[in-house]
Amino acid sequence: MKNIFFLIFIIFFVSCQMNETTQNKDNNIDQLFLNNCMTVESYLNDFVNESIDYKKYYNDTCKVRGTYFNSEGPMSVEDRKSAHKEMWKKYDFSFSDSIVFLPGVNVETKEIDGSVRFYCNFSVKNTENEKTVTLPIYQSYDFDNDGKFIYLQYFGDLTAAISSID
Repeated sequence: MKNIFFLIFIIFFVSCQMNETTQNKDNNIDQLFLNNCMTVESYLNDFVNESIDYKKYYNDTCKVRGTYFNSEGPMSVEDRKSAHKEMWKKYDFSFSDSIVFLPGVNVETKEIDGSVRFYCNFSVKNTENEKTVTLPIYQSYDFDNDGKFIYLQYFGDLTAAISSID
């Protein structure tokens, strides 16, 4: 009889420990996701204000992948800087206030990993002719252990959108 009570106690103790470990892991990943959402939101604000500190946001080996016509694959951070400078010369950008942030998952484990995905409306204004276009866009950001982007991708027909206002 003592053995049964001892066994029940051990099972109860272990299950409580496992539940606490799982809960701590969930709290940590939730906090990581929230921190990364704030990083993405800050980055978007800096993009709109045409003032990005690339060292603050991008890991040196980060790859950026856009889905636009004739895309040649991921671009480097240096390519991204150049693209931004060229776009900012002629266009003003804004994001809708209703950005919907979603947690991303690890491709291999399918577990929430702190990466950030979001949907929103993205507006582009040609500053030369004052024409504006708004398109729905989806973006995803993967992070390194220092909270910097290691992979960024965006989905939306930005090429067609910009062509429509030129």
